[in-house]
Amino acid sequence: MKTGLKELNSYTRELNVTVEWKKLSEQFTSELKKAQSTYDLKGFRKGRVPLNIVKKNLLPSIEAHFAEHSLNDYYKKALDEHNLNPINQAQIKKLHFHEGSNLEFTAEFEITPDVKLPNFEKKFKIKTTLYTPTSTDIEMALKDVRERHSTIKTIENGAKTGHFINGDFQELDENGNDIKGKKLENQYIKLGEAAFVGDAEKPFFGSKKGDSVTTNIKLDDKSVSYHVLIKKVEEQILPNLDDEFAVLADPDVKTMGELENKVESQIQDSLNKEHEKEVQKEIMDFFVKKSKLDAPKSMVDNYLSHIIEDIKKKDPNKQDLNEEQIKKSYTETAEWSVKWYLIKDAIISSKGIDVSKKKIQEKIDDFIDKNPKQKKEIKKFYSQNQNREKLFEDLLNEELFNYLKQFSTNKVTEKSTSELKKGKK
Repeated sequence: MKTGLKELNSYTRELNVTVEWKKLSEQFTSELKKAQSTYDLKGFRKGRVPLNIVKKNLLPSIEAHFAEHSLNDYYKKALDEHNLNPINQAQIKKLHFHEGSNLEFTAEFEITPDVKLPNFEKKFKIKTTLYTPTSTDIEMALKDVRERHSTIKTIENGAKTGHFINGDFQELDENGNDIKGKKLENQYIKLGEAAFVGDAEKPFFGSKKGDSVTTNIKLDDKSVSYHVLIKKVEEQILPNLDDEFAVLADPDVKTMGELENKVESQIQDSLNKEHEKEVQKEIMDFFVKKSKLDAPKSMVDNYLSHIIEDIKKKDPNKQDLNEEQIKKSYTETAEWSVKWYLIKDAIISSKGIDVSKKKIQEKIDDFIDKNPKQKKEIKKFYSQNQNREKLFEDLLNEELFNYLKQFSTNKVTEKSTSELKKGKK
């Protein structure tokens, strides 16, 4: 067997293979005899048709079958010879074989490209923003806690802003007639919130159980009319913000001040986690920008296919899905993700980053210590290979960023969440 390897680009290879006829003749003869043993032709007993007649009638198909089988065998041998590990299915650009001649074929495929990492161990710079909570954040969080411990009071003397309305909402056409199939039963709304503010809530003022009102609300920049049959008018009674409420909300605290401090700490913990994600994203961006590599087309195509499949799963009834437009929109993201995947693997391999079985078990034991009542469920969950593998990947990712962060210089800018909200407007 003779082979030749050509580098088309950093990740595409063209492999030319020639196998001499003398190495194939014995196997081809066996293929002919196999075909002869099963060939059935009128005037001859099955398997007794002369070989020259078998060849006359079947030779092209026998050659094609033999070539395909031999191609797979010698393709694998050629890959081993050149120590190659393709990441996609090879395209056969040329295949030639006839009885008495050499087998020749050309296979084109992709391999994992070499990754040239930047000299990151001499320190690299990133910039991130750490957000801190405001008094408004704490107030909103406490409001959520109050609402979870609230009680409901039925209102008999008429609705007003802040009250809840339970009713059947019938959509009307421009002439004020019911639109068939556009009735929403037992819907809850709160006057003064979302779409029911201003002129949209006024028709409900003073209404009671059994009353009917008609209102217009704005939905997606258009006005929609509803006829509403009111079934209930209710008021949410929130507990007072005092020490008694603090103990009710969290038995681990004794005063309202302690609860506020704990809520602030929880909000900051959440913001710290978001900051950690930003740190990791900045580190990833640094490596993707500074490393020298190309994203293999097959890997990018696979990534885009997964995106399309995810979109289809989220909306299986969508008919006008423009797959080409989706691919165009996500190509840059796909290339970035493929590059980081290859960079990540290169760093982990070259620096010997790993997670031991002991560390995985310690993490599982930690989950159990924090949730002793779910001990059986946790053990069962991590007895499944895919869940244990996912934990391994999470811990490996943690080890990777802990390693990389020691070489980074992070310029952190602190801002309040109010500045974050302004930026989103």
